[in-house]
Amino acid sequence: MNSTGQERHETPMDMDTGTRSTDATEHHTDHHTEHDTEHDTGTAAAGDVEAALKGWRAALGEARVRTDGPTLAAWQRNTSEFAPRELVAVLRPAGVSDVRQIIEVARSTKVLLQPVSTGRNWGFGSALPPRGPAALVQLGDMDRILKVDGRLGYAVIEPGVTQGRLSDHLAALGGTLKINVTGSARETSLVGNVLDRGGGNLGARAADLLGLEVVLGNGEVVRTGLWHLDADTVHHYPPGLGPDLLGLFVQSGFGVVTKMALRLHPSRPLREVTVEVREPLLPDLVEELSAMCQDNLVTGYLRITDGADPNIRFFRASATPTWKAQLTLYGNAGMRAAAATEIEHRLSGLAESVQSFDTEHDDPAGCDEQERALLEARLQLADGVPSDRSLHNLAQTAGKAWTGAPGDLDHDRDLPGFLCLNVTLPFTGSHVVTCAELVRRTAEEMGVTCARLFGRIGPTALSGFFPFYFERTDPEAVARAHRFKDELLDRLEAAAIYPMRIDIDVAPAFLRRTDDGFWRSVSAIKRALDPQGVVASRYVPEPSPATTPESGEQE
Repeated sequence: MNSTGQERHETPMDMDTGTRSTDATEHHTDHHTEHDTEHDTGTAAAGDVEAALKGWRAALGEARVRTDGPTLAAWQRNTSEFAPRELVAVLRPAGVSDVRQIIEVARSTKVLLQPVSTGRNWGFGSALPPRGPAALVQLGDMDRILKVDGRLGYAVIEPGVTQGRLSDHLAALGGTLKINVTGSARETSLVGNVLDRGGGNLGARAADLLGLEVVLGNGEVVRTGLWHLDADTVHHYPPGLGPDLLGLFVQSGFGVVTKMALRLHPSRPLREVTVEVREPLLPDLVEELSAMCQDNLVTGYLRITDGADPNIRFFRASATPTWKAQLTLYGNAGMRAAAATEIEHRLSGLAESVQSFDTEHDDPAGCDEQERALLEARLQLADGVPSDRSLHNLAQTAGKAWTGAPGDLDHDRDLPGFLCLNVTLPFTGSHVVTCAELVRRTAEEMGVTCARLFGRIGPTALSGFFPFYFERTDPEAVARAHRFKDELLDRLEAAAIYPMRIDIDVAPAFLRRTDDGFWRSVSAIKRALDPQGVVASRYVPEPSPATTPESGEQE
């Protein structure tokens, strides 16, 4: 979830007084031990909660302002077992005017707001704010698909639109366009994940961002690029005229995003090439893959994995340690075939196996049942069709059947807990090996099973995604998982491998530790656009005690 307006990967007190739910506190008391003392769960000045609730009820109506214990406790629960932050209300705006009124009341009462799209930012905090007390602004009712431009290939959507819903809508329009989906669930938000720089199966999702409508923390409504000149603008040139504000609202916290223009991708035949190499040859594989990308042989996505995740599994398990790579190739049939031939030639002395499948000409019936299921799962994501496959696998691990309710991942403590790290690193063999070895060694030392996945997010950049699971009802298992996460982040940072997303517990300390002109500039922008600091964010330093809430200026 991005505090600029929303989720990735999202969750669900008699509490009219703004005090923490007793149920929620009891639920977590026995399961947060060591790691609770290492992280500040954040307690801000509470503001005038009673006045805020009165103002929100007058503006939105009673039904859209929830303060009951069960509702607040449900939104505090999270698959990662982060300690709950105090929530004073759940607000459900129906449109932009509601969001403006929510912010106006928050400014006058100094009550912090936590915007979420669907709240399924699994592994990073789900729906929780970085600190409390806060009111959750649940944007799920703002769920319109406002426009699909088939000629220029983009959609304009609201925060509550899930990747499953937009994928279904595009299929109903003829299936000529697709979205850049994640391997998460169908009911995860597009807007929130894009704003948190999530990665999809076609690359970095933020690269698909074309325009934003944002209600700033000062109450102003801003549209980026050419959008502010024409409400019906065509989203062909994101920068517009003057300073390009688009990136300002990615991983920030300067307002609440209420609309997004998102690039769509043509749905067309592709050729998938899968590669397997022995573990010692990983650096050679990465260098060859980098060269092939530079030579434009790989025209689609590229993924490298150790295949260790039991729930995010796309390749057959190997008897010996190996690394697998998946490449996608586009173009006409001749171009795809020629590129595959060249790739096979370049990898002939390196790979244990190189296999190829063309969606236009090859028949999956030729594969055995297991391989066909894995192939279809990979191609489904490449075709822009999200699924709940990983959630089904997770439930199966716990001996349960998946109910189809995404909130179960946060609410059902019989399911494994989930944490992850997400870093970025240069697309070189030495960097990948250094990173992979740090993850392996740290996990081994601390008794954690952690998978390693790398994906291409730019010409010279990879993301590193490291998911792991734990027993949520075992306090020691929870504490060990959080210790591992923190220790691995420290070791990676020492190797100059930095996070590209960060969770609600470690964010404040990371920002304090790396405080310099960059974060001071971020704080200055925050004071200009959200002078009362009412919009919560993981990616903006917490205000200094010397900062006045009225002016945002130093005393």
